[in-house]
Amino acid sequence: MTAIEIETERLVLRPLAPEDCEAHIAMMGEPEVARFLAPGGAAEDRMTRWRQYASYLGHWSIRGHGFFSVFEKSSGDWVGRVGPWEPEGWPGLEVGWGIAPAFWGKGYAPEAARAAVAWAFGRYPELTRVISLIDQKNANSQAVARKIGERNTGEVFSLWDYRLDIWAIERGDL
Repeated sequence: MTAIEIETERLVLRPLAPEDCEAHIAMMGEPEVARFLAPGGAAEDRMTRWRQYASYLGHWSIRGHGFFSVFEKSSGDWVGRVGPWEPEGWPGLEVGWGIAPAFWGKGYAPEAARAAVAWAFGRYPELTRVISLIDQKNANSQAVARKIGERNTGEVFSLWDYRLDIWAIERGDL
């Protein structure tokens, strides 16, 4: 795979790597993060979080894209994961985000998500829209979606016991 690195004003994004596993496992163990990103809304056990991360690494091999690790330029700290994700059965190419609570409130999710959306549109010229699947109760993610130019399409995707709203941005709206 060609080395991919995306820089924004304050962040560096690069494909997830094995050395990011522990930071991701820790983030997904945070109740505030797991509330909307883990099945059942609660942090899963370490073994399940490890397997989840392994699937994210494999997604790059299978699809040619996947989540990026996000790093703060000023400190080099791992901030979270953001990027394109389309596992089997998904309703489209999603740009999703998960930011560690220590970095909430700094605008990092929309900054990284905008860069990931632009990267996805650049990589796939035939792509007409990018979606985000957002829990109907997740006001923070809805705010991120609005900041990056997405709108709630009125479509709903059912996954496990969740009904997730489909938010989208069209190529021409970027």
